[in-house]
Amino acid sequence: MSEQVIKLLEDRDHCRLRKGMYIPNVNYSVYELVDNAVDQYIAGYGNIINVTIETDGALTVQDFGQGLPVKQSPDVPEMSQAELALSRLQAGGKFEQNGIKSAGLNGVGASCINFLSEYFYVRISKGDKHYGLDFEKGLVVNKLYEADDVAEYYPNGETGTIISLIPDPEIWNDEEIVFDINAIKLRLKQLTYLNPGLTINFIVEDYNGFNINESYLAPEGVKTYVSELIGKKSMLLEDVLYVSQTIDNIDIDIALAYTDSHDFNVIAFTNNVPNTDGKSSHLVGFKAGLADSLKDYQVNSSNKAIKNPITAEDTREGIIAVISIKVEDPNYIGQGKDYLNMPSVRKATNTVIKEYMEDFYDKNPNSAKVILDKALDAQRVREAVRKAKDTARKTKGIGNGPKPEKLVKCVSKDPDECSLWIVEGDSAAGSAKNARNEQVDAIFPAFGKINNTYNYDTDKVAVSVKLLDVIKILECGFGADFDIEKLRYNKIIILSDADVDGLHIQCLWACFFWKHMPQLIENGNVYFAVPPLYSIKQGKNMTYAYSDTQRDEIIETMTGKYEVQRYKGLGEMNWQELKASTMSSDNRVLIQLTNDDLTWCEQILDTCMNDKSIVNRKEFIMSDDVYELV
Repeated sequence: MSEQVIKLLEDRDHCRLRKGMYIPNVNYSVYELVDNAVDQYIAGYGNIINVTIETDGALTVQDFGQGLPVKQSPDVPEMSQAELALSRLQAGGKFEQNGIKSAGLNGVGASCINFLSEYFYVRISKGDKHYGLDFEKGLVVNKLYEADDVAEYYPNGETGTIISLIPDPEIWNDEEIVFDINAIKLRLKQLTYLNPGLTINFIVEDYNGFNINESYLAPEGVKTYVSELIGKKSMLLEDVLYVSQTIDNIDIDIALAYTDSHDFNVIAFTNNVPNTDGKSSHLVGFKAGLADSLKDYQVNSSNKAIKNPITAEDTREGIIAVISIKVEDPNYIGQGKDYLNMPSVRKATNTVIKEYMEDFYDKNPNSAKVILDKALDAQRVREAVRKAKDTARKTKGIGNGPKPEKLVKCVSKDPDECSLWIVEGDSAAGSAKNARNEQVDAIFPAFGKINNTYNYDTDKVAVSVKLLDVIKILECGFGADFDIEKLRYNKIIILSDADVDGLHIQCLWACFFWKHMPQLIENGNVYFAVPPLYSIKQGKNMTYAYSDTQRDEIIETMTGKYEVQRYKGLGEMNWQELKASTMSSDNRVLIQLTNDDLTWCEQILDTCMNDKSIVNRKEFIMSDDVYELV
C-alpha cells in the first residue's frame, strides 16, 4: 500500500473519530458543499445552485460550475483528481490560490463531509461527457466511470457537479443528525445577498415538518440585506446607501442605513464568511472612515469653532450596515474565522467609506444635516449620562453588596447544578420554598412587575431596586463588570402565573435580559417555567393540563367521575401540587430563551417593547402576524 493511500485512510479515520475538530454540526454538510458551488459562481461559472433535502434526510447540492476535474491525478496516479480532492484533507485546488477569493481555504470541507456520510455520490457534467464517482463511509466504492444519466440534469449541455449524500448514523446520534432547516434557509439567503446575481433554489420535501420550495435572488446584494435587517424601524433617509469599489484587488461592498434606533448593528463578511469579532480589520476601517467623514463635515459646515465636537461613538448611533469584502488569502486570528486581521483591508475599507460619505454630504446637504443632527442627539445623551455617572457612580460594582433578605438560598455551591427561581410575590414564594429541592433550588420573590427596560440606559437600571436585587443575586456583575464565569446559578427560571399577567411578567424579564444582560441568553441560562392551567382529579389520581386542548384530551380518556380545577394563579396551588406540576426536575416543563435568529428577536422586541414603536406595534397587533406568533 502506497504512502499516499495510507495518508487517505488516516485522514478518514481521524475525521470520523474526531468530527468536532473539523465541523461543528451536520448543517455544515450543506454549508461546505454550497460554499464550493458559490466559489464557482465567484470565478464566473454558473449562477444557479439547487439544494434539496428529502424526507429521509438525504441531501443533494447541484451547481452549474466547471464540474470537478476528471483527469488523472499527477500525485496519486491511481486516482482521478476528483477522487483525490474528495478523499484527502487539504487536497483541494484552492490551495493553489491563482487569484481565488474563497471561503474554504482550510481545505477540509468536502472531503470531511464525505468521510462523515453514509453514502456520498458524485455526478459530474463536462458538457459532452458525464461521469460518476461513488463513496460509502468515506471509501470509494466505484472509481470514476462514465454515467450517461447525468445528462438529464444538464439538458442543454451545461457543465457542473451534483453531490448527493446522507449523514452517517454511525457518526451522528439521533439528535445531531437532524438538519436545522431555519438556519440553513437563513444561510442560503445570506449567500444570495453577498453574491448578487446568484440564484439558490431550496427544496425541502416533507422533512421534520418542513415543506419548502423557494428561490433566493438578491440583484441589489447587500443593499437588500440591509433593507431586510431594518424591518419595521423608521429610516431617517429615503434610501439605503450603497458603495462598491475595488482597491488593491480587495473587493468592497458596503450598504448602510440610518434609523431612529439607538443601536449600532453592523454585520461583516470576508469571502462570504461572517466575522463576528468587533476588532476585525474591515469593521475597524469602516467605523474610523465613517467617524472621520462626519467629524470633518461638522467642522466644515460650521461658521464658528466647535466647542464640543462629536466623537466616533456619536457617529454610529442608529446605523444598520453590511460590509462584504472579497480578498485573496485572508488572514484570521485564531482557529475560527471571527477575527480578520489585515491592515491592507482596514486601510482600503476606511478609504472607500470615507470618500463615499464625503461625496454624499457634498451632494446631499439636507441628508447630511439629518445625519449630523442624529449624531448631535447622541452626543447630548452621552453627555447627560456622563454627568449622571459623575454625580452618582451607581453602576460601579452594581452586582456587589449584600444579597436581599428575601432570597432563600440553596445548599449547593456548585453553579452548574443550581437554579434561581424568580417568583411572583411572597405567596408564591412560600409555596415554592416548600416545593423546591433545597439542595439546588434558590427562591427569590420579585413582588409585582418590573418596568419595561427596553429604552432604559444603565443609570435607570441602577436605580431599580428589583433589578438591582436580581443582579446582586446572580453575582456576575453588570455592564462593563459583567463576567459570565462568576454566574452563581446556571439556570435562571422565571415562575409566574399561567395567565395574561404572568405572560406580561415573562415578557418584561425577557426584555431586561435581552437588552441589559444578553450574555445570559446567549449562554442559555434563562428559562420560563410553565405551570399548569388545570388539574384533573379522579379518585386519588391527579393529572395536570397545560392548555385547554390538553385538558379536553385528558378528559376524553376518562370514565366515571372526575373534578377539574382551573388555576387562576400559583397561590391557589398547595406546595405539593406546585412541586408535582411545575418545580420537580422529573416533571417540570421549561422554555429556554434563545437568540438563534437575532434579526427576528430584535425586530419583535423593537415592535412590542420600544416606546417609540407605537404605530408599528398597533399594525402588528392588528395583523395576522400576531396570531402566527401565538
